[in-house]
Amino acid sequence: MKQAILITAYKDLDFLSEIISYFDDDFYFFIHIDKKCKEDTSGLNHFNQVYVYHNYHIEWGGSNHLMAILLLIREAYKKHEYEYFHLITGSDFPVKPLSAFKDFFEKHQNENFMEYFPLPRDSWGEDGGLKRIRYYWFGLNWVDVRGRFWELIRLSLRIQKKLKINRKFRYFNGKLWAGGTYWSLSEHAIETFIRFVDENPRYIRRFRFTSIGEEIFLQTVLLNLGMPVTNNYLRYIDWGEDGANPVMLSEKDYDRVMASDCFFARKFDKIKSAKLINKIKSAGL
Repeated sequence: MKQAILITAYKDLDFLSEIISYFDDDFYFFIHIDKKCKEDTSGLNHFNQVYVYHNYHIEWGGSNHLMAILLLIREAYKKHEYEYFHLITGSDFPVKPLSAFKDFFEKHQNENFMEYFPLPRDSWGEDGGLKRIRYYWFGLNWVDVRGRFWELIRLSLRIQKKLKINRKFRYFNGKLWAGGTYWSLSEHAIETFIRFVDENPRYIRRFRFTSIGEEIFLQTVLLNLGMPVTNNYLRYIDWGEDGANPVMLSEKDYDRVMASDCFFARKFDKIKSAKLINKIKSAGL
């Protein structure tokens, strides 16, 4: 069974070789590298079955990350060769033996694995997360708003709220679903999603000037169209005390990672996580 691994990356591109080397010739890689990344990509050239794109300048929270994911989905799907599609980041790493990975997805090849829940959701803060798409989030694609620009964003949101700005979501009677960005989906699910966005081109445009729309756009389509989905994205992520940012994994996380039912873990750093990576490899990967 041929499978596609979709990867969004922005740094430490040599670490991508570690990810690719885990897999065999049944896997093809579609990698989007942040347009502003200046690292050398020539190390990827000696791998077969690797396709690299540099279409979008990506900043945290901006809709360009969603657009990069959509690009990878389309590029992989149009080859009509893959029965499974997996979306990960360039700081993920596989944590089960390849034989177990292949056996699992061959047995579940018509199933879909993705986190999902309805919006609004209390844990997503003010408006239960609806403010991500209700207001205009200007500038997210071009500057890192987590720094000194964040106050300008907050001011813009306060003004819009005072003016009663409310960008209506006119699809599926306004029913929104959300969840983690990363997933493992069948060819049928990908085909269903592509057909919908091709028939409704304004749907993707609706996610421009939104915040972290990649956690909403795919779940909303698949769940509203009745696609069977297992509410488990098979990724080990430690969200830390604040629940907002993935913790960098280290050797101390080994037992928890390996005891999980996950096939990928996040977040790895090629230096800080080196001992953990080596330990995972020595376990038979």
